[in-house]
Amino acid sequence: MPYLALLDDTRVIPPQVDDGETVSCPVCEQPMAVVKSHERGNAFISRHFRHHEQEQRSEISTKSGQVTFDDLATTGECPGESDEHLKMKSIAYARLEHDFPDATVELESGVGDRIADVLVTFDEPCHPYGKGIAVEAQYRNHGKDIEAVTEHYLDREYSVAWLDEADFTEYDVDLSGMLTVWPYVLPSRTGTEGYPDVTRWLWQEKSVSVSMEVPIPGEFWASFDKSGEWVTVAQRRIRQKGRAWVTISRSPTENLTFQLGKKDWGWNADTHRVTVQLEQSDCAELRSFVETLQPKAFGQERPSEAEREHPWHDLTTAWLAGSPRVTAWLSASLSPDGDVVLSLGKKHPKETDRVTVQVDESVVPALRELTDLLETAFEIESG
Repeated sequence: MPYLALLDDTRVIPPQVDDGETVSCPVCEQPMAVVKSHERGNAFISRHFRHHEQEQRSEISTKSGQVTFDDLATTGECPGESDEHLKMKSIAYARLEHDFPDATVELESGVGDRIADVLVTFDEPCHPYGKGIAVEAQYRNHGKDIEAVTEHYLDREYSVAWLDEADFTEYDVDLSGMLTVWPYVLPSRTGTEGYPDVTRWLWQEKSVSVSMEVPIPGEFWASFDKSGEWVTVAQRRIRQKGRAWVTISRSPTENLTFQLGKKDWGWNADTHRVTVQLEQSDCAELRSFVETLQPKAFGQERPSEAEREHPWHDLTTAWLAGSPRVTAWLSASLSPDGDVVLSLGKKHPKETDRVTVQVDESVVPALRELTDLLETAFEIESG
């Protein structure tokens, strides 16, 4: 999907081009038009370019002539070219323009002596964002002092969003990790310098602590009985930006279970998960899986491009005990793009359930911790 074009021999991205303008593709030099931001179901599609040939083959268009239709099959056609950093800024711009239609959204605009990749400014301070939102898109460039830059924006009452490749899909961006002015710039209570006397007085302890033993009725404790319910034992994120997790739970039938889950991008997105039953022998299988995953996926044993099987390269698999009628497994693979992907599946006599999740290196300590907790849970049960 093209996010880069030439206009009068100048590189431009979609937010810099007016509706109805014709630009040229930097790869095939053919004319392209602007496709405005729109929603497709629950998904957000950011403003982008499309070759004229693709438009002419579609009968779908708006009254203004601005194309807002679903992607066309483009076998054998030029995909265009996108500088990844420019593409990230373009998608972020389109998302913010969509979410804050009454605000001013600018590319590479300044707050003091800092230039944000995308800057949102409100006419009046807006809760919880303050005066605006500064977006920094990090593409293979981590040279900025994130702490200092973040403090710079927050001190000037601007929220800040640090975005990297993991936050983006093909058309959309996840802004849930934004640091907003409220509550991140509230003053720390550890220091009282500069506050009015009455405020400092209110923070002081006014009375000594009092303790008293109160017997709790047995009926109250009985209300915490969780038999017949799903009870979460532990849950860990397996991707730094969230939306993917592993969970150990106790089922209503008193069995320990392992779940892999993820949530799709976009508003009101669907959640996908698969849960398998575990036996005590699975602890050793999971621990072996994690210790193999670390070097093969993120360490020195990771295969080079030439060494991989294509399109998918299997790294390691843990075969779980499952149940008499169910076969279960946890596997790790490298995708065609070189991403590490975790898959949990179980095969019934008539069907197979599977969920697949892209992960990062945080998956290793997360699985180690859950395996430790799982061993403890089985030890308590057997004791």
